[in-house]
Amino acid sequence: MKKVIVIGGGFAGLSSAAFLANSGYKVELIEASPKLGGRTYSFKDDETGPVIDNGQHILMGCYKETLRFLTLIGAEKNFHFQERLKVNFLNEKGKLFRLEATQLFYPLNLFFGLLNFEALSFIDRLRLLKFFFKLYFYSDEELKRLTVYQWLLIEGQNEEIRKAFWDFLAIGALNTNTKKASAKVFADILKEIFFKGNEAATIVLPAKGLTESYCNDAQSFIEKKSGTINLSEPVLDFEIEDTKVTKVITSKRAISDFDYVISSVPWFALEKFYKDEDINLNFEHSSILTFHIWLKENTKSHSVPTLSGSGSPLSKKMLKQVQHDKLQEDFYGLISSPIHWIFNHNDHITLVTSDANDLIDKTKEELFEMAAVELKKYAGIEKEEIKSYKVIKEKRATFVPDNKTIDKRPNTKTKIKNLFLAGDWVNTGLPSTIESAVKSGRMAVKEIDIL
Repeated sequence: MKKVIVIGGGFAGLSSAAFLANSGYKVELIEASPKLGGRTYSFKDDETGPVIDNGQHILMGCYKETLRFLTLIGAEKNFHFQERLKVNFLNEKGKLFRLEATQLFYPLNLFFGLLNFEALSFIDRLRLLKFFFKLYFYSDEELKRLTVYQWLLIEGQNEEIRKAFWDFLAIGALNTNTKKASAKVFADILKEIFFKGNEAATIVLPAKGLTESYCNDAQSFIEKKSGTINLSEPVLDFEIEDTKVTKVITSKRAISDFDYVISSVPWFALEKFYKDEDINLNFEHSSILTFHIWLKENTKSHSVPTLSGSGSPLSKKMLKQVQHDKLQEDFYGLISSPIHWIFNHNDHITLVTSDANDLIDKTKEELFEMAAVELKKYAGIEKEEIKSYKVIKEKRATFVPDNKTIDKRPNTKTKIKNLFLAGDWVNTGLPSTIESAVKSGRMAVKEIDIL
């Protein structure tokens, strides 16, 4: 039985290890931190008590590799799956808009959903549809010369359309400003979401904390397949002879009884133990901010007052109930806000800002003040109603998928014959997403299988 050392316990590492173990390989996974999950994990907040995520993550039905991995380890039960696309939006006046696929058959259900999106004027909705119809007329080479912003301008996507739809979608998917992001990468995503069947465009959300949603099941699966997982053990160096890794040196030991090595650590961690001048590690990073906010009253517990025909004005208490009722759905997108998402959990709400490089160095107090202003505008929640909050900064959440980077991403195979790379930053053709991480893990496994 051939043995594989997997370095890193995030989505890429866990999926690599799980698929390898399922194929009959002996697997040993080594993780530097005392937990699994990499940049997608949950933890118990000592101050407030509940389990919270380091950052809220959305999956989609087009994440085929991720869903295959979750099914393999028995974790699909820990996720909520939409039957068809439905996203609720709030504007700065608190007005609700829905982008929802209709009951018609695919793809008409998506096109009519866009046509019914009342956050845009009817003329702008037609402009939006025209963009989708022209998507396949652009070659890859044309798109590689454009940013997302330039592409949208060429196709007549005005400021209103960009604010209400494109900025939200592009920044959420790429975690990058549209003036930096590659049009080629974004076009590939749009094709996956909107042109690969009805399920591809649906939203998938974890029903539990991220660790409880996939890390625990992945660990159980790997260990049941006779794999081993070692935490709190950073890799320090490799010994390489005749273009092969012969020894993996960690903080605790030197390992030599293996056939292959998969490194699934982020680009900024790889150079700590392996340097190769042919591998580009000079990626620009993009940050994500997450706000966990506890209210004095649970927003989901508010009842909706019955409005009679008496004509009497609503009391302040009743008005507050109506405003809070806007957060009865599981998640919302915010139009023209520095906060991009609100997620409504049973015991707290979570706010997320993607592409947060301009905000990441502000103090947590300054960031909370900004979040409180946005909550009042979009959801009618007063600052005085907030009981507690926690701000989490993920400074190097993703890399920036600009045109100068996409062709410099390293491949899975390296010049070291038994060393393979995995991670959302390798050349998967996808931006820095969970799907890219899991796909990279599968790519590494396939390379080992053919040797």
